[in-house]
Amino acid sequence: MFENILNNVKDKINTIKEENINYNNLLKQSLKFSNLNNLPEIKKTINEGKITKILEYCPDLNKEKAIIINNLIPLSETFLEIYYIKEIITNIDYWLIPTNKYLWVINEKSYGIIPYQNITTCNIVKNNLMSKSINLNNIILEINGNDEKINNLISILSNEQYRNKIIIEKTNYLCGITPIYQTINNISSGISIDESKNIVFHSKTFNYKYNYQDITNYELLLDNNCVLSKNQDSKQKITSFQNNCYSINIRITTKDTNFIIPILEPNALGKKYTNMDIIYQYNINFAKEIMSKLKELCEINYYS
Repeated sequence: MFENILNNVKDKINTIKEENINYNNLLKQSLKFSNLNNLPEIKKTINEGKITKILEYCPDLNKEKAIIINNLIPLSETFLEIYYIKEIITNIDYWLIPTNKYLWVINEKSYGIIPYQNITTCNIVKNNLMSKSINLNNIILEINGNDEKINNLISILSNEQYRNKIIIEKTNYLCGITPIYQTINNISSGISIDESKNIVFHSKTFNYKYNYQDITNYELLLDNNCVLSKNQDSKQKITSFQNNCYSINIRITTKDTNFIIPILEPNALGKKYTNMDIIYQYNINFAKEIMSKLKELCEINYYS
């Protein structure tokens, strides 16, 4: 038994030695990311739902970096994962982001887009304590994450069938549309709209797709009180709303059903939000943005 343990230790030592020799040889020949574009001026538009998702995918990022990612990558693309990496040969940090269309390489100064068909090599070359070193198209990178997260990246980049499976899973919430407009808050509630005026209504428990012609009414509810609706004057001032509530919701009525989109949920202490609270103000404005967008889409039938 002791001999078996000793042999296992020797095997591991030999494996590590071979791994280091291979890693050092690859590092000598390592390329670096090339043909990168200068980062354009980034608008400070904030989609709270996407920012929250980005930070969940990659806790190593901060909100400022998440805003860059959110505003640089088009709405037509969905993140599959996000990784914090370092290009070893230059010691430059990047964020590696596979989407349903491309692999993006981004940092605060530059970005590049790699079509999946141009990825010829993607494999782990060295196991570190809290990270791994990978070979991506002969560029040696150190990547943060656990085994599951990093193995997921390798599969996404090297296995088209697996990648397509993940793309289907990650884009399911869009119900088949390609959004040109989207606003989602940090509890996963909001709307996505495509060029044909199809609307997907989002919450953390459902995603419902309707065409604008199917919408017969939409109402902004503070608790159970309707303070703004399709047939009300859209110029109603926020100051005329009730000044406190337990919850904010939007009720959508279609030709065959109705449902509630939670915007601000009751807090754990059972206290009312007031119009002096930042969270109240943010969510009232978020709800009004959705109402305004629905009015814009349904303008043809607005006074019907």
